[in-house]
Amino acid sequence: MNRKERRRAQATVGVAPHQIDPAIAADYREAVNYLQAGEWLKSETAHRRVLAKAPGHPPTLHHLGLIAFKCNDGARAVDYIRQSLASDPNYHQAWLNLAIILADLKRSQEAIEACKQCVGLQPENSAAFEVLGNLLRVAESNAEAIDAYLTSLRLKPEQPRVLARLAEMMLQSGKCSEALTYCRRALVIDPSLDELRRLEQRILAASGSISEIEAALSEQTKSPEEVAQTLNELGDYLRTQWRYEEAIDVYSRAALTDANSADALLNMALAFTSLGRKEEALASYQAGLAIDPDRAEAYASVGNLLRGMGMADGAIQAYEKAIELNSTLALAHYNLAVTLKERERHDEALAAFSRSVEHAPDSVANRFERMNLRRVLCDWEGLDREEADCLDQFRQRKELVAPFQLISIPSTRADQLQAGRKNAATLSAPVALRFTQHRNGLGTGQRIRVGFLSADFFNHATAMLLVEVLENIDRSRFELFGYCFSPDDGSDLRRRVVAAFDHYVPIGNMTDRNAARAIHDDGIDILVDLKGYTRDGRPEILSYRPAPIQVNYLGYPGSMGMDGIDYIVADPIVAPMAHQGDYSERIVHLPDCYQPNDRKRTISEMPVTRADAGLPSDAFVFCSFNNSYKLNAAMFDVWMSLLRNVDGSVLWLLVPTVTCRENLRREAAQRGVDPDRLVFASRKPIAEHLARHRLADLFLDALPCNAHTTASDALWAGLPVITAMGETFSGRVAASLLTAVGLPELVTKNLEDYAELALALARDKSKLAALSAKLARQREAAPLFDSMRYTKNFERALSMMCDIARAGEPPRAFAVAG
Repeated sequence: MNRKERRRAQATVGVAPHQIDPAIAADYREAVNYLQAGEWLKSETAHRRVLAKAPGHPPTLHHLGLIAFKCNDGARAVDYIRQSLASDPNYHQAWLNLAIILADLKRSQEAIEACKQCVGLQPENSAAFEVLGNLLRVAESNAEAIDAYLTSLRLKPEQPRVLARLAEMMLQSGKCSEALTYCRRALVIDPSLDELRRLEQRILAASGSISEIEAALSEQTKSPEEVAQTLNELGDYLRTQWRYEEAIDVYSRAALTDANSADALLNMALAFTSLGRKEEALASYQAGLAIDPDRAEAYASVGNLLRGMGMADGAIQAYEKAIELNSTLALAHYNLAVTLKERERHDEALAAFSRSVEHAPDSVANRFERMNLRRVLCDWEGLDREEADCLDQFRQRKELVAPFQLISIPSTRADQLQAGRKNAATLSAPVALRFTQHRNGLGTGQRIRVGFLSADFFNHATAMLLVEVLENIDRSRFELFGYCFSPDDGSDLRRRVVAAFDHYVPIGNMTDRNAARAIHDDGIDILVDLKGYTRDGRPEILSYRPAPIQVNYLGYPGSMGMDGIDYIVADPIVAPMAHQGDYSERIVHLPDCYQPNDRKRTISEMPVTRADAGLPSDAFVFCSFNNSYKLNAAMFDVWMSLLRNVDGSVLWLLVPTVTCRENLRREAAQRGVDPDRLVFASRKPIAEHLARHRLADLFLDALPCNAHTTASDALWAGLPVITAMGETFSGRVAASLLTAVGLPELVTKNLEDYAELALALARDKSKLAALSAKLARQREAAPLFDSMRYTKNFERALSMMCDIARAGEPPRAFAVAG
């Protein structure tokens, strides 16, 4: 019985303790008899006859709610039971069933409040306290859950299920002795429950008593298959505790005990994968699949492994094999879609994402991923409605969603923090494995050791922005370590970045734990994460707490929601101190702009004309080189309005695929604009890309996610940028850049003002020329491009973090004086 079925069974069907009017007694008894027999439709018909004679009858409304719940209509069930409670607020059984139904709908806080109403009316109801404990446990209100379970046991001591829940909670909190006591009390009551035996084994494993488990197994009269199964379950538990080496030993014994145990070999492969021992993992998968070749989930795991090894074609074949074996395996469709997307086979990826949604319609995460790809392809039909629905589901159900998916849609800072926290909870290392002792100088008697963690030390935007700051940092005060898990693309930028570090440490082949140990052993004072939740990020490394001070910087424009990250580097515009409540990190303000820049970036001197770029020679050229996922229907409405109102003007875009271009041309036509007024740029080397900005007249920013490096590129090349201020970090970046370059007049408050200003500038060439001249005059001296000024402020921020830690104080928000 799964959780949903258990909840339906929990919803009590019984005769309500209400006085029955003789006029409806016969109909009511018939209705209840059908209800208790599970004949829902007949019972509903009979109950409706009762309701026709006695409108507002509480038990009848309650029972209609139960019938709706049994028939999978949770919303109608809630409505009926609330009507019942409106007639009789003291109807305790209705409150309890309302709690159960709300929990099934993932409305956990409402469920808890309903259950508290029940126990308030019936303080001696042990079953209600058990339900309350379950609800609080799911809501992670552990202390309250334990109190509820203890109350249930006080009222009715012989409850093995409640004792087991308490044992599990004690185990989760590391209280193995208490967990074992509760578990063994439950076993005394019902020694036949296998789940209690398994729980006992997990508790013994948690306390390091694996030998005791093995001794107990040898004394039991079990077949080799049963012993292997028990060992497999023990190995699975050890894996959940990140005790992978021990898990491999246990799986090995399971495989020796039962040579036909595919589970042992396939599970061993998972443990090898977690240790980064990929070749051994692949061999274990092959051995397990040789025993049982019909394991679709195993082929999906092989796909994940091959994808992680950079063998995308093999991964695709493995996912397709998994789907051949089980066409409804949503996870295989999902991972196939992700891999196809990475290979830029976007149309195939979209079809695979749609199949993943079809086979897991309740998965908000799958829908978010599909929406992200649709944004990449500028496939906007119905997308606003789907985004709104998914955001609503995400807020209600608090499901795990990739945090970066929320950056480019109209989410709030609170949404982004929630996504970060949920993600952090799934990847955080167990407390027992985290580094708690740091023998660091924090700048006392030695240089401050700063480690930079990234997969972007190659020809990537992050490296382009940061490299000159790394080169400028005062080596008499700071010692720099680069922890790199990015490919070597052989570029000049790669060589510059590597040369900028005092110590360059490749960690691409290390497990997260080993990478964290290397960082810890290097005595790093401040670990700066440059990736966050962007592609190829490894926030798991930070969860081990390898450094006493850990910082979210530059790569991810929002809160990571991770307790192990102390600070986020920002500025007064992207993250005002008033926004601190929406960040798990303490906000650190640099005085000008959080974003560094490299003044050594060269702009090609090769002559380039509008004709070379496919642009009309005499037209006004609006430009937006934002990534396509940042574009949306609302922004496009504004841009097409500009084209309609500025005769002969064109919009110059940089989009990745033919599908995307076709979609944008269709969207233009639907808005009454000739699709040929959209001009599509191709990818160019960075120096040539910067140079071609001179062919445009005005750069149009996007919202809710602004241009970041893209806006800096435009400003560095001398092209004015117009933006609208958003609500989140990612929607305020361009405003910060424009302020730091001395053009705050190009920052507007909303899309209406944005459209008005863009139109005014397009119609007033002298005013636009004056802005361009102002940008040209200020570019070299403006704080945005003053790398040395930025470096000094960044150094002050790092020093202040160390000062706070040396004083024994917890991290706190602060601003670096300009």
